[in-house]
Amino acid sequence: MKNTILVLYIFISIASGAQNSNIDWQADINYLKTELPKKHYNLFMVKSQEDFNNGLDLIAAQKDQLSDFEMAVKLKQLVASMGDLHTHVSLRQFWDSNRFLPLNLMWFSEGIIVQGTTKKNEAILGGKLLALNGIPINIVIDSLSTLATIDNMATIKNTMPKMLPLIQALEYFGIATSDTVNLQLKNENGQTLNYMISSESTNRSNAVGVIPDPIPLCYQNRRAFFWDHADSKNNVYYIQYNQCWSREHVPSGFRGNVQDLPSFAEFQNQIIDTIKANNFNKIIFDIRFNGGGNSDQGTQLIKELSTLKKANKKGKLYVIIGRKTFSSAIINAMDFRNMTNAILVGEETSGKPNHLGEVKRMQLPSSGLSVQYSTKYFKRTDKDLNTITPDHIIEASFKDFKEGHDPVYEWIVNQ
Repeated sequence: MKNTILVLYIFISIASGAQNSNIDWQADINYLKTELPKKHYNLFMVKSQEDFNNGLDLIAAQKDQLSDFEMAVKLKQLVASMGDLHTHVSLRQFWDSNRFLPLNLMWFSEGIIVQGTTKKNEAILGGKLLALNGIPINIVIDSLSTLATIDNMATIKNTMPKMLPLIQALEYFGIATSDTVNLQLKNENGQTLNYMISSESTNRSNAVGVIPDPIPLCYQNRRAFFWDHADSKNNVYYIQYNQCWSREHVPSGFRGNVQDLPSFAEFQNQIIDTIKANNFNKIIFDIRFNGGGNSDQGTQLIKELSTLKKANKKGKLYVIIGRKTFSSAIINAMDFRNMTNAILVGEETSGKPNHLGEVKRMQLPSSGLSVQYSTKYFKRTDKDLNTITPDHIIEASFKDFKEGHDPVYEWIVNQ
C-alpha cells in the first residue's frame, strides 16, 4: 500500500507540472552534496556516500517537473534516510500556516486520539483516528514516516501526531486533494463515524480540548525548565526535568536576559539539601518530556546523587522516561542506568543510547532551507540498541489521561 501511495503521488506531481520558481535547486543540491558530508561528524554511518549522491542526482533530474515544496520535501526525505535523528532539513518556510487541520492529536495505548480541536468540531473530541480519506491510519503513518529519521516505534509515536494535520504533507503523498479531509473515527462509545474536517486556525477563543481532571503532577509545570515537589501524602520527592538548559547552559539562539533563566546549580543544591533533610520513601526523577539541550548539568547532578546513600538505593530512586526523552536527556537516562541503582519506568525513548548530536546549522544558498547537522558522537553503551527500554513499561491510556491519572507515578508510589 505504501508503494501505491508513492506511485499515486508521482503521477499527480508530474501531471500538475512544476511551479514557476526563482530558486536554483541545482545550486542547492550541489551545495548540500559538498558541504553536508564535510560538516557532519559522519554522515555515512548508516548509508553510503554513493547512496547520498545518487539520491541527490535523482532529485536534481526531477527539478523541472516538481514544485518548490515538492523539491524541499524530497531533500528532507533523503537527508532523513541517512539515519541521524539530529540531522534534518527544515520545511518551516514552505509550510502554509492556513493549511493545517485543527487537530491536537495524542498517541495513547488505544491509538491516536483527538485531544483538541475547534468548537465547531467538538463532536470528535476523544475519537480514535482510524483512517484519512479512506486510507487506514497505519498506511498514512507509513508514508509520513519517510519525512523523519525513524529509530524505533517511540519516534513514530512522538512525531506522527504533529505531522498528521499538515495538509501539504497529506497532498504530497496523495492522501488529500483539498483542504477538507474525511476522518474515520471510533468514538468513546465504540461507534465508527465519518467526519469532514477543513483547515482552520486554532486560537484561545475557538479551541476546545479534553483536559485531565484533576491535573496530575506531570502536567502541572510542563513549561518550567525544572522544578520539584514534596508529595507529603505519599512521602515522595518528585523532580521534573523538562529541558537540559539553564542560566549556566544557555539555550541555543537565546536572545533574552540570561539572568532571567533558572539556575541549575541552585536547583541541584536545593535537591541535595532536600534529600538530606528528609526521609522520603521514594525519589522520582521525571525526564519523560525532556527533548535535550546540554547533558553536562544533569550528569553532574546524577554523579552527586550516586554518592548519597539516602537516594541511591534499589527501590528508592526511580527515573521516568518516555517517547519525548531525546538527545541530552537520553545521555542523562543512561547516566542514571550506569551510575546509580535507579529503576527506569515509563516508555521507550525515541532516540538511541549511542547517537550523533551537538548540532549546528547551515543554510542552502538559493532556497534558504535550514539544514541541521550533527558534529559529535556520544557513546553510552557497548550494545547496539535503538532505544532505552525501561525496566517497567507503562503506557497511559486516554481514560487515564481524561480522569487525571498518571499510571507511571501511581505505579511507583505503590511499590
